[in-house]
Amino acid sequence: MRVTAFDPRLGLREQLTCWHEVAAAAGAHDDPTHRSLPPAARAAALLAPRPDGRVLHWLGCAGGEVVGLAELFLSDRENLGWGFAEVTVHPRHRRSGHGSALLAAMRAAAAEQGRDTLVLSAAQGGPGPAWAAAVGARKAQELWESEADLGTLDPAALGDRPAAGYRLVCWSDEAPEELLASYAAAVDAMADSPDGGLGYRSAPNTPELVRARERCARAAGVQRRVVAAVHEAGGTVAGLTVLEIPLLAPELAHQDDTVVVPAHRGHGLGLWMKAEMVRRLAADGGVVRRVHTTTDPSNSHMLAINERLGFRRVGVREQWTLPV
Repeated sequence: MRVTAFDPRLGLREQLTCWHEVAAAAGAHDDPTHRSLPPAARAAALLAPRPDGRVLHWLGCAGGEVVGLAELFLSDRENLGWGFAEVTVHPRHRRSGHGSALLAAMRAAAAEQGRDTLVLSAAQGGPGPAWAAAVGARKAQELWESEADLGTLDPAALGDRPAAGYRLVCWSDEAPEELLASYAAAVDAMADSPDGGLGYRSAPNTPELVRARERCARAAGVQRRVVAAVHEAGGTVAGLTVLEIPLLAPELAHQDDTVVVPAHRGHGLGLWMKAEMVRRLAADGGVVRRVHTTTDPSNSHMLAINERLGFRRVGVREQWTLPV
């Protein structure tokens, strides 16, 4: 197999089409319950700049066709010894060494950039974990994947209650300027989230990075919806929950951060914010039908909130680490 570096920004439509075809075929085979992203949505995601690092891409070709893909994210803010790697091989061309060839290209690039570890992600029950073990990776974390079917929920019966001394503020895409600084600081509270031993270390957030991530989401065709709990006395963000909706495929939304600042925990803010998000999605008339989230199994508090809101386990995603 020939492995070739691929830059989506060059605008070569044939390469973008090949990327989509392999990714869509792998998704349909490995995860048939979820509809594939449309080509335009996948292209937008590839082209959107990352505000916190670089993404490198490769195409693997054999027999005159693209049979595999590789993607390597290199953060320039945190975990500077790591590279986050994804390998995708077309189902018709698996077990032929193509994944290992793509991985070799990523390992070489990671080493050149001074990284010493690749982090691989694989769905439990699929071919990924066995392949990761075969190439010498070590399983470091499990994440429980859950989904809520909004069509089966009664938003009025979620059972949460307003927390005294707090109010909810909701927005799409861009944080209000008056809350920007405290919103950025509240995101930092994610640093104490369980990671199952992976060892992820977060760098401090900034208002400038918040704005850059908002621009990146818009460029990728993703709407970010936020429900924030604001402390009335201080006027600052005490907690937040973020949902990402691909605008060209809005049926399935993805839960991003949900966090409560340590000084404000114990008031039921997590359930209150997430229930409000569900109510607002229901008020849209069913455009978003399901919400997907991942949770470390040791995070019993968030698992209990998700269960209360109707989330049910649909799978397990594993994180593996591989020395470069």
